[in-house]
Amino acid sequence: MSLTIRQIDAAKYTGKANTRCVLWDDDPRGLGLRVFPSGHKSFLLSYRIAGRKKMMALGDYGVLTLDEARKRAKRELAAIENDNTDPLATKRHRELEARTGTVEQVFGAYLADRKPKREADLLALAKRDIFPTFGQRGWRELRRTALRDWHKAFKSDYTANRALQALRAALYWRLWREDDDGTGAKLKRDARNPCAGIAMRKEKARQVRLELSDLSKVEAAIDAETESPYLRVLFRFILATGCRRGEALSIKWADVDLGESGHFILRDTKAGDDRRIPLTSSARRLLKSLPKVEDNPYVFVGHRSGAHLKSVSKCWQRIRKRAGVAHVRIHDLRRSFGSWLGDSGFTSKQIGDVLGHRTDVTSRVYMALGEKSKREAVDAVQSLMVGRKAKVVRLSKRATLR
Repeated sequence: MSLTIRQIDAAKYTGKANTRCVLWDDDPRGLGLRVFPSGHKSFLLSYRIAGRKKMMALGDYGVLTLDEARKRAKRELAAIENDNTDPLATKRHRELEARTGTVEQVFGAYLADRKPKREADLLALAKRDIFPTFGQRGWRELRRTALRDWHKAFKSDYTANRALQALRAALYWRLWREDDDGTGAKLKRDARNPCAGIAMRKEKARQVRLELSDLSKVEAAIDAETESPYLRVLFRFILATGCRRGEALSIKWADVDLGESGHFILRDTKAGDDRRIPLTSSARRLLKSLPKVEDNPYVFVGHRSGAHLKSVSKCWQRIRKRAGVAHVRIHDLRRSFGSWLGDSGFTSKQIGDVLGHRTDVTSRVYMALGEKSKREAVDAVQSLMVGRKAKVVRLSKRATLR
């Protein structure tokens, strides 16, 4: 049937459970008026291209008249017929170009779309290491030679590689969005990405851990450098459980049991599964000290309503500087936990079970000996070399993890 203004004005929503309610027009075929449960009305166009049915919005009724909607629908259908172009894809591409012209815009859109676990830290990295050089440049103007020079100019191998990885990921996202055909398929390595093909700088393997003798200084620094109860508990909690920073920050009260045999559940971990982690009495005390916030499900409450803590790196930098352990990163707290387990006689397999490693190969990195254990080991070898009986430090029976 042909729509009339009287029909449009009188149209009511007749769908069920928010299903789509559309009144179709015959001139042109494919033009429709969608009626929403709220009473709002808008024109849409249904069409096929490459055998796939698609639907695009033309505009709200009131902004567009019926005659204007028909003219616009005919123009779009003519373009599909004559040029074999998809108007919906063209519109999406135009909108994407408008909001991702510069590198800074691309990075912001990438973070908003992907919402990575360390979003605040990635944005801080970009502001410090990427935007000053490339932020206002068009992303299509980036050249591999300039990027190689930028990557080489960093003093730190670690910082250089993290900045390159972040920029490369944002540009891949931009290319995937441009090529997206609606299937959600992603490309692998793509030569159009100017970061592709730039080799990572060789980083030294980190074997950094806190010594037990450093704990009192770190505890004092935590209390001195922050008044937030959530930050004070967070760093202690990571040391007490070996959690990754992102895992700890995303814990919800619904997944915490503070009873005598208490535990907490880590959801969607790096290994891709859920893990049940026992809570020691000290860890339970830490969590019990935290105030709960109404309408916020997270243990470590952030500044935004209903959100958890985001960026904690600046606070940790102040803490480690005051404690005199400026070389220790937040992830090194997890490494310290695993290393202390190794000192206590646990196997790499047992350490891996606690830390959530898929294989114990990864866990062997966490078995670095503490300074006292290393001193006793080299002293024992020296005694053997000079012909004296070495004093062997006997480990207690291999502990078992429950």
